[in-house]
Amino acid sequence: MPPSIPANVAAADMRRLGNAEPLEPYPGRAREPWMCRHIPCQQVIYPNRNNVMNGQGACIWCAPNAPKNPEEAKAAMLEHGFIVLVDFLGTGKPWLSQCVAAGHIVAPRYDNVTSRNGGCRSCKRYGPGDPHEAVADMRAAGFRPLEPFKNIASPWLSLCERCAKTSTPRLNNVRTRGKCCQHCARYGLDPAAPARLYVLSHAEYGAVKIGITGLRTREDRVARFQGHGWVPFTQIDFATGADAYRVEQSVIRRLRIEGHGVFLGDVQMPIGGYKETFDATSVSVERLLALAEAER
Repeated sequence: MPPSIPANVAAADMRRLGNAEPLEPYPGRAREPWMCRHIPCQQVIYPNRNNVMNGQGACIWCAPNAPKNPEEAKAAMLEHGFIVLVDFLGTGKPWLSQCVAAGHIVAPRYDNVTSRNGGCRSCKRYGPGDPHEAVADMRAAGFRPLEPFKNIASPWLSLCERCAKTSTPRLNNVRTRGKCCQHCARYGLDPAAPARLYVLSHAEYGAVKIGITGLRTREDRVARFQGHGWVPFTQIDFATGADAYRVEQSVIRRLRIEGHGVFLGDVQMPIGGYKETFDATSVSVERLLALAEAER
């Protein structure tokens, strides 16, 4: 049966009402999960067009009642330029914090800061601090700014004096983390570098997990999971991180469409990765491997 509306209209609706960018062709039915990327938080999500058109929102991770790990919330606030001073109370409640840029004591809301890129109100009113100090801090961390200073949370085009490449670090990251050139750093997944897809199981939780990691990163992601009770079942090497990511997302999408939801939460997995977990009674490690091999 042909889709009830044109695919371009469906995609426009997702962007306009769900703030979501489709990552695959329109499935053709309004109630079928549709692989998208939520633009504000950059998470891969599977909303259906019917819910979005009814005003229910597209992203489960940005919903007002979505659970947040307090430590991850604290790290996200620091990423946006705030040092929190009290315990996390909730996404929509004022959170007493200190602005890294100028030391202002403020109380922004987590959802405003992370979803709407809200900054320090005092900085907006009185200024973000001394631009000369900002440049000095960048130079001390090995960056030569190539454009005028805007504020602490905006990307700042700079030249890394270690690798001679340009990048856009944020001043708050430089001040709180030190050197953070995206070309020099070896954390995370490099889409162009060799990578590995892994399948794990956890007997106590009755869970299985799929994931990917770079082969040239400093952190051994699989070993870190092993320290939390996870047991490796298999690993598949890929020439690039982009290939590993494509296969991982295809497997997850297939299982989500079949009705297998996220099995664990951030409480059981404080180091992250819970969004790629499944109930071992319905999805086996052998099934994950077979699906991954089929997508290669």
